[in-house]
Amino acid sequence: MTREQRDAAKQRVVALGRRLDAIQTLTENMSDKGGIEIANIINETVAEIVSLERTLATSLEFLFNFKGGGWNSEVAYTKEDAIEQALFKYGHPDTQEMLRVDTSTFRVSTPSDFDALMRGFY
Repeated sequence: MTREQRDAAKQRVVALGRRLDAIQTLTENMSDKGGIEIANIINETVAEIVSLERTLATSLEFLFNFKGGGWNSEVAYTKEDAIEQALFKYGHPDTQEMLRVDTSTFRVSTPSDFDALMRGFY
């Protein structure tokens, strides 16, 4: 998920919350007519909010390489955040002589990728 997609998901959660509030306000004094349809809309909206909030709360491990050899990882919500964190820790690659972060190598960690990198330590 990119930072732009994450921001859009956050905005969607807010919009869905407003929709729920509006529906509940409108239906407070309503008879049972249409109640099943409205209940379905409410349930679908709540389910979408829960799904989006779960996605937004999930951080990922991003693996990356250093120019000249070596690797490390950062845990973040987006690739952009992981790159910023690594650059903050290790400095901008153009200004460092050692541990120059290769920003083009950032990727979400997979078990096979991580295991392959860890084999270098055995």
